Amino acid sequence: MINNVRKDIWVNSYPIFLWLALEPIVGLIDSKIASVINLETLSAIGIGETIYFVFIWVFIFLAYGTTPLVSSLNTKKEINQLNYFIKFGRNVSVILGLGSFFILFLSSDYLISTFQPTDNIQLLSSDYLIYRCIGLPFYLVNMHSTAVLRGLKYAKITFYSALIVSISNIVFSLFFGLFLGLGAGGIGFASSLAFFCASIYSTMILKKQLNHHPSNQENIDKNTLRKKFFNVGVYILIRSLFLTIFMAYLRNRSSLMSMQEIALQHILLQLWSVGYIFVDAIAIASQTLISELVSKKEKYQKSVLQKELITVTTVISLLLALTTFLFLEYFVEIFGANNFNLYINLQLRALVALSLFIGCYAFLWDGVLLGLDRSKQFSFLTIVSSIAGFLVCAYLLKTQNTISTLWIGLNVSLVFRSLLGYVYQK
Repeated sequence: MINNVRKDIWVNSYPIFLWLALEPIVGLIDSKIASVINLETLSAIGIGETIYFVFIWVFIFLAYGTTPLVSSLNTKKEINQLNYFIKFGRNVSVILGLGSFFILFLSSDYLISTFQPTDNIQLLSSDYLIYRCIGLPFYLVNMHSTAVLRGLKYAKITFYSALIVSISNIVFSLFFGLFLGLGAGGIGFASSLAFFCASIYSTMILKKQLNHHPSNQENIDKNTLRKKFFNVGVYILIRSLFLTIFMAYLRNRSSLMSMQEIALQHILLQLWSVGYIFVDAIAIASQTLISELVSKKEKYQKSVLQKELITVTTVISLLLALTTFLFLEYFVEIFGANNFNLYINLQLRALVALSLFIGCYAFLWDGVLLGLDRSKQFSFLTIVSSIAGFLVCAYLLKTQNTISTLWIGLNVSLVFRSLLGYVYQK
């Protein structure tokens, strides 16, 4: 029994891990390409990327809210309901993608100005953001399609899609950013082209898989499905708003320190993203596994699945914290063309390492709560933790205006998420 559960966790997790690993790694490579051009381009991409991901994280419900319900409908063999839900979600993804593009296109200058950049960085950030936002509809469609495929237990497609994005993005970034000399705008456009390619692939695979699930005489409760989609979506949307605003605040505060510190914070957060993907892959896979378990009328609490998920997470969290504490300067040096040793001290290394240790449990509980269909609790704990982290950070910055203070605020937020996430499972 234990071996079967471990196998299920592994089979559903490793493609997601590879997908999650590729995105920040490509981001770091983009940072490296930008740093080769100049420090202003790197800082501009740091600002533009922050604004871009605020919008992306807001719509994360297209992935997190979709996978558990698809898994549940598939387990119950409610095929007509499943097909309708998938089509409805795809249409919403296209509409949100187009709407987000126009909003960012019209408001990009104002949003960038809140970071108080120099005139040149303002222009570079605007070029990067506008060209990257062209790909927003494709990003959201790809996000939705791969989320559906994970719910259908075709997790490998998530990795293949990410591989297409990664290879295309690197090639296009080198071509447009360096070879053609388009700089920040070229790097942004490369991302849009990459997600255009990936969205075509994932949509074609999804349609092919759905052909294996022919419709039957089952009635479709459209109102219930739409209500379920938007109820879960609203909770995750509210959660994402608080979380992304908090993370944007941390980047914004670093940009008010110095050009070097916003570049360092950008690299640290990219490295942090690489770190947490080890357990985030487990968390995302747990949504499908837990939803499937509950749909079979079995309890998650004290199950073999619960014990295995906690065991794997504990091992990962310890390894990540220790590796980060010992080698943080080395990792920063690889992806930054400048010397940041003046800003990286023992305190900062310990804080970044601690954030990964605590964060592993916070991310796991996110997946567990969504798998248990507790999106309301999932949303509430993130709101509380974001507010707590913001208040602590804002207070400490009055007397300690350093990068370390930003990471203290992040750690406080993660502690609240971990504690509340554990409580709400019961």
